[in-house]
Amino acid sequence: MCDPVSIGFAVVSAGLGIGQQVAAYQQAQQETAYMNAQAQQNYQFAMLQTSAANIYENQRQTMQETLNQQNTELAGLAYANDISQLNLRIMQEQEAAAQKKQETGKAFLQAKGEVSAAGRIGNTVDNLIADYYRQRAQFDFATDRNLAFAVNQSQQDKRGAAANYANRLAQNQPYLRQVQLDPIRPMERAAPSALPYVLGGASAVMSGISSGVSMRNNLRNLQPPPRVNPFANLSQNLNPSANLSQNITQRAFTPGLTLYR
Repeated sequence: MCDPVSIGFAVVSAGLGIGQQVAAYQQAQQETAYMNAQAQQNYQFAMLQTSAANIYENQRQTMQETLNQQNTELAGLAYANDISQLNLRIMQEQEAAAQKKQETGKAFLQAKGEVSAAGRIGNTVDNLIADYYRQRAQFDFATDRNLAFAVNQSQQDKRGAAANYANRLAQNQPYLRQVQLDPIRPMERAAPSALPYVLGGASAVMSGISSGVSMRNNLRNLQPPPRVNPFANLSQNLNPSANLSQNITQRAFTPGLTLYR
C-alpha cells in the first residue's frame, strides 16, 4: 500500500516546483514586455528629438535664405543707385562742357563781329581772327579732354560699383542644413519559450516523486519489526495497580504457588 504521508509530501513538493516554474515563466514574460515597452518609449523619444532638430534646421535654413535674398535686393538697389549717380555725373559733365563751348562760341562770334564791324582790312585783321579761331579750338579741345577724363573716371567708378555689388553678393552664405536621420526602430524581444519551464515543471514532478519515495523508505526504516508492540510496556508502566493485580491473580491460580509466606 502507498503511504498517504509520502504521497502528500510528493504532491506538495511537486506542486511547489511547478508553482516556481510558473512564477518564473510569468516573470520572464513581464520582463520581456517591460523591456520592449521601454525600447519603444526610447524610440519614440528619439523620434521626437529628431523631428524637433529637423524643424530647427529648416527654420534656420529659411532664415538664412531670407537674409541672403534681402542682401541681394539691397545690393542690387545700391548698384543701381551708384550707376544712376555716375550716369547723372556724366550728363552733368557733358552739359557743362556744352555750355562752356557755347559760351566760347558766343565770345568768338562777338569778337569776330567787332573786328569785322571796324571795317579794317589787312593781315593784322586776318591774323587776329585766326588767333580767335585758334584760341577757340584750344579751348574746345581742353573742354573735350576734360569731359573725356570725367567720362573715363565715371566708367572706372561703374566698375568699382560692379565690384562692390559682386562683393556684397559674395557675402551671402548658403546655410548647410544638417539632416538628422531617423533612429533605427528597435527590434522587439521575442516572448520567452515555455518549453524550459515545462521541462522544469516536469523535473519538479519527478523530484517530488523521488522525495516521496525517499520519505516512504525512511518511514519504513523507522517502523518496529512485525508482531512487536513497542507501546505495550509503556501502557503497563503508566498503570502500576493494574499490573500488581494481574500478578496476584496469576499467582493465585498457579498450582503449587504460595501466595503469602
